[in-house]
Amino acid sequence: MNFSPLQIGHITNNIKPVSVDSYSKTAIDLFEQQPELEAIPIEENGEPLGVISRKITENFAISAVYRGYQKDLKNFLIPFRGVLESSAFISRVVDENIKIDQGKFPAWFMIRHNQQYFGIASFQHMLEYINTLRSQDMKVAGEIQKKMLGKPIVNMDKRFQLLFYNQMAHEIGGDYYRVFKCGDNRYLAACFDVSGKNIAGSMATMTLGACFSTLELFKYQESIETLTALINSLIKNVSPLGHFVTAVLVHIDFSSGNLVIHNCGFSPVSIFKSREDRKAVYTVLEPTLPPLGIEDSLNLKESQTLSISSGLRICTYSDGLTDMSNPLGERFGEQRTDEFLKTMHTHSHAEMKQRLDQEIRQWVADASLADDLTLMDLRFT
Repeated sequence: MNFSPLQIGHITNNIKPVSVDSYSKTAIDLFEQQPELEAIPIEENGEPLGVISRKITENFAISAVYRGYQKDLKNFLIPFRGVLESSAFISRVVDENIKIDQGKFPAWFMIRHNQQYFGIASFQHMLEYINTLRSQDMKVAGEIQKKMLGKPIVNMDKRFQLLFYNQMAHEIGGDYYRVFKCGDNRYLAACFDVSGKNIAGSMATMTLGACFSTLELFKYQESIETLTALINSLIKNVSPLGHFVTAVLVHIDFSSGNLVIHNCGFSPVSIFKSREDRKAVYTVLEPTLPPLGIEDSLNLKESQTLSISSGLRICTYSDGLTDMSNPLGERFGEQRTDEFLKTMHTHSHAEMKQRLDQEIRQWVADASLADDLTLMDLRFT
């Protein structure tokens, strides 16, 4: 029989039933002969009634005295929880039965195909199997998402260098970043943090990825205000009520010599301006716009503008960095983050990435990241 990996028939154990009038020794012998068996279906007058499990027989097969015990199998029968068609989808069966108390022993179902007995399947096996399928799907989705993020160190124009650092808390996440050429001498470098996590967050980041891929395909060259407004409208249209996306969009315009920052509820943006003694003047710009997807339109007059100059450095990060906790529950916090960014001012992006890996590993230790973490570091040569 050919069944989809999503159908019950795919994982059914096709075991021939044993008569309920058989002695217990019959079941003991079958389990010894077939170590892979977890349960044996029991029938009466050709109709399957339930199963006898290996665990039950182990209780009365521990000695020669019990092996000769001539009790019939009816005393050890576990009735079927229900009858399922082999074409039924495993996920639906699991969802419908997950809240039902299984009691002392695992629940078993009889599986029918073409209105005839086909085999048996345990609820526990269904749970394990569907969990394996979902884990595989999450792994593939995570690989797709990572490919959409692109290279961490970007060298697409000799006039600037760009580092994107990303660690997801789970296989898939809600952080996204992108650098995008949007006209002659114009670029957009952006980070996004979706309010939803896991699958919900991943779907939103996939939408953003598709949006930018489409813009690149059609060689988008409209104004920076139009681009930010377009992204806001997209997120507003696809996000469920109450969901939004914080973002920082850094528009680089070499024609005008300006850099325009649209900080939409994201973390503060750190600005470093180099001095002749190789030290830097450090300032912080707080967000001035609401998160994307909340309002129908944005007042982009609240944007922040800087002049592009050699040595200018722009750095920002999602709150997964400041919120990451050590095994004692202590946050990494804003102060440690600021000190780290300042320390990295004279280091290359490759060194910064390596040091950030080390910093996170040492801080989190045996704990786990609770949230996705993304950092963007933009430097002008």
